[in-house]
Amino acid sequence: MGVGFTQESTSVPAAATAVPERVVLAARPQASLRLYALPPAGAGPDCYLRWVPLLPPWIELCSVALPGRGTRAGEPSLTDPAYLSARLAAVLDDWTDPRPFAVFGHSAGALLAYEATRHLRRTHGRPPALLAVSSLSAPHLDAYSADLPPRLTAGLAGLRELVGPIPEQLLADARLMAAACTPLLADLLLLLHYRHHPEPPLRVPLALYGGELDPVTGLRQLRAWNDLVTTPASAQLFPGGHGYLQTSAKALVDHLTGVLGTVIEPPVATA
Repeated sequence: MGVGFTQESTSVPAAATAVPERVVLAARPQASLRLYALPPAGAGPDCYLRWVPLLPPWIELCSVALPGRGTRAGEPSLTDPAYLSARLAAVLDDWTDPRPFAVFGHSAGALLAYEATRHLRRTHGRPPALLAVSSLSAPHLDAYSADLPPRLTAGLAGLRELVGPIPEQLLADARLMAAACTPLLADLLLLLHYRHHPEPPLRVPLALYGGELDPVTGLRQLRAWNDLVTTPASAQLFPGGHGYLQTSAKALVDHLTGVLGTVIEPPVATA
């Protein structure tokens, strides 16, 4: 469940040091809010670079680099959702940075954003100012094990539903295709490993986003996220399918910026 191809604890000893790393996509030390944008399945932080010029100066855009992709391609991917979300929570709640933070997750990134937020509550960490989830069925519906296998066995047609268009150079080169698919399959395995454990609803503002023509996550599955928070949100849909994140980036960022402006007080612009 991604947007395209880009170059509790596990028992595997090597994974003990495999942790997410913060990536600051645009350093803005004077910004009043950090926004963490978590990559979808198979993608890395660079999928959010186009957001940098679209965000106002009071938002510092960050992401995370996960083992198994990009500059960390030589490391084993993490497929334990409890392990990964716990360590992601430590990245989000940075004790050296007192600024409020918000978290946005697209597709598989939405699950990690949600579980990291729940982990912060369990460990008495700071909650995000906003939890924004995009293009993923609410986790308590237990839809991942039902929805993913048919697409994984449907060949290229099923793969395109998950990631969007596949570049011809990948299709023509088996090694490149394998390199691109490895982190994607690891994240899909993470979703298949996931089991939802009920907890009280989160007292965190929620934003819901999706594509109008998304074959993976329908409006009903998106709205079901409201069951997991104390204050429901309306789902905002944009033109496009599961990969609308790329094709409707400006409209999405504009809306997200507006929502962030309601949960924290942005600085007043001066001449």
